[in-house]
Amino acid sequence: FFTFTIKSQEISTPKWLELVPKNAYDFVPEDGVTDEMWEDENFLKNVEKAGMLVNKNLVGKKIRIDGFMVPLEFDYGEALTVEEFVLVPDAGMCIHVPPPPPNQMIFIKLNKPEKVRYMYQPIAVVGILKNTPPIKNVYNSIYEMNVETIEDIDFEDLNY
Repeated sequence: FFTFTIKSQEISTPKWLELVPKNAYDFVPEDGVTDEMWEDENFLKNVEKAGMLVNKNLVGKKIRIDGFMVPLEFDYGEALTVEEFVLVPDAGMCIHVPPPPPNQMIFIKLNKPEKVRYMYQPIAVVGILKNTPPIKNVYNSIYEMNVETIEDIDFEDLNY
C-alpha cells in the first residue's frame, strides 16, 4: 500500500486484500478450490475462520480506503441521508447476496449525516481503522471507522 502525509499525519492507502492477514488462506490449494471442498465442513470452517482474521498492522492507523456504500438505515427526509453504513470493496455486495467475509467490509460511522450514494458510485473515506467484536446487525463486520472525510471518486481512481 501507499503512505502519504497530510498536515504531518501519515495516511496509509491499503487495498482491500490487505485487510486480510497474509497467511489467512494458506489452507487453500494453489490450484484452486474444488466443488467437493465447498461441501467439506472442515474447509468451510477454515474459510469462516479466515474471514474473521484481522490485519493488526493496520488497526489503529489512519487510512484512506475506497469502495461502495451499503446503507443500513437512512433518513427518508428531503436529503435522503445516512449516519452510518457498510463500506464494501465491490458495488452490489449487499443483503440479497451472501455478504463478503467480515474482514472485507468496514462499518462506517459519520460525524454528521451524508447523502446516500448510488449503489455504483465509488467513494473514498478517511479515518482510523478499529477492530471490533463481530457486529451482528452489520453482517458480522470486524472493522469499524469513524470517518473524518468522505468523497465521491471515479471508477478509474479505485485502489484495487
